[in-house]
Amino acid sequence: MKVEQDIIRLAPMTPEMYRTYFAEYENDHDLFLPGQAYAPYVYSEEKVAKYVQRQRDLNRVPLAIMYGNEIVGEIIIKNIEPHKCATMGIALKNAKYKDRGIGTQAEKLAVRYVFEELDIPTLYADTIRTNCRSQHVLEKAGFTFIREERDYKYYRIERQ
Repeated sequence: MKVEQDIIRLAPMTPEMYRTYFAEYENDHDLFLPGQAYAPYVYSEEKVAKYVQRQRDLNRVPLAIMYGNEIVGEIIIKNIEPHKCATMGIALKNAKYKDRGIGTQAEKLAVRYVFEELDIPTLYADTIRTNCRSQHVLEKAGFTFIREERDYKYYRIERQ
């Protein structure tokens, strides 16, 4: 089942929203590097508080992916060089939201946000080399593959 484009939106992620998000979060097998052992995610208030503080300390822009009124994922804008470039990361809270077009729509919205609201002309993204799903979503959102190094593939999109 695909989602309608207007149902997906991005919102600034608050500490309260992070608690809700991580309460239903499940580690994604696709996000583990080859040779890394999979470990299930275990929720804790302390872990969430440290995660929120890390986003602040690193001057990242965390955005909630909203599907209707539900937080289904997050997009992080990081490594921000004002008016030059930034890097985007995305995670959905569990497999229930994969293969429905949510990630693609969220990434398209994030690209527009970075270009128009943050006035950053170049956006990068990376993905684990074996995560074909993420690579496909990046390409559907307009990113171009630029290189592969060790365990990662790197992508870029530029404002026209």
